[in-house]
Amino acid sequence: MPTVTNSLRLLPSALLAGLLALAVGCQPQATPPPTAPPATPPAPLNARVAKWFDNHAAAISITNDDWPIPGREPDTDGYVLAQGLVMGYEVTTGNSFSGNPIFSGPDDYRIAYLMSELVPKGFSYFGHGHNHIDHDELSYEEALESFRANYETMIEWGMTPVAYAYPRSAGWEEETQRALEDAGFLSGRLQTLDPKEFYNVPGRQLAPDDWFALKALEMQSFEFQDCGPCVNGNDELRPILEEALAQTAWVILTYHAIGQPEHWGWYHWDEFRKDVDSIAARDFWTASMNDITLYVREREKAALTVEPVAGAAGTESVAITLSDGLDNVRFNQPLTVLFDLPPDWVGRPFTLSQDGELLDELVFDTEAAMLSLMPNERPYALRPR
Repeated sequence: MPTVTNSLRLLPSALLAGLLALAVGCQPQATPPPTAPPATPPAPLNARVAKWFDNHAAAISITNDDWPIPGREPDTDGYVLAQGLVMGYEVTTGNSFSGNPIFSGPDDYRIAYLMSELVPKGFSYFGHGHNHIDHDELSYEEALESFRANYETMIEWGMTPVAYAYPRSAGWEEETQRALEDAGFLSGRLQTLDPKEFYNVPGRQLAPDDWFALKALEMQSFEFQDCGPCVNGNDELRPILEEALAQTAWVILTYHAIGQPEHWGWYHWDEFRKDVDSIAARDFWTASMNDITLYVREREKAALTVEPVAGAAGTESVAITLSDGLDNVRFNQPLTVLFDLPPDWVGRPFTLSQDGELLDELVFDTEAAMLSLMPNERPYALRPR
């Protein structure tokens, strides 16, 4: 009798293959290792550049068409600083009304006081002509020569020219404004008595209608020239401040001879103090015409990206890139970035760095975060500690 083995050998080859496959299929199969679920990408973060630095509601520049004098009475500088505000002074680099130089040069005690004492505390300056003359009466070439002399002399005196105020408010002609721009200044200030023109960069506007025709209020006591349309005191200024806040606008105040009734364009000392108090009590970014000019010009060109990067335990980092395409040496005013913090970062300390250099350590108690950053086209990195 044949054995079982021999019987298998006698089966047809197709049937034998099927039996072998069935036997193999009955063997236990190895279970593949589980795969990790894909990481959930972080939620996008809302982000924008604030209209004004530190997200203030509006902006204001206090300008004094006078020159800084140490120890002057009344102490306008001390009062402004005591309220946490700043002010800007005119710089006329050549001759005054009488044809004599106002400042003898960079070593003049008033320039030294401005640059060594006031500027480190936040005060500033603005160009006000090489000669205090009516530039609208000049040709384009003559005005350009004058503006360039003011610009270049300011540099020789250790200053960085940005904003300008036309002497006698004489900068209404198109060719005068073009000459100022061609000389290198970035903005020009005129006086206006029209309340509709008091508010620069209102509402959603990104830039002034004309950078070289910024409008400023004429602050002047009525007793000087009976100028009713001028802002004669604090009662007239306060409604203007409220309207500036409502329009999220930039207003420029121009004072002369504060508390000095014997000088041109004087303004009452008590009214000036009330003005300073009124500004300090409201949500203004009080800054020089220089800084606000730079901020608005940078903001107008700003491009912002805020990119969260996922990690195993949540958002690992946030990359912020702020660009404006402008010369980073000259346009060096930080812009304020508003963005939503990753929810798991609220209340946790994190670091801010750029190019591997630690810049700051921060904690935010809400998802609404705010950072003031230089728009220098290089990414900033935020990482939890």
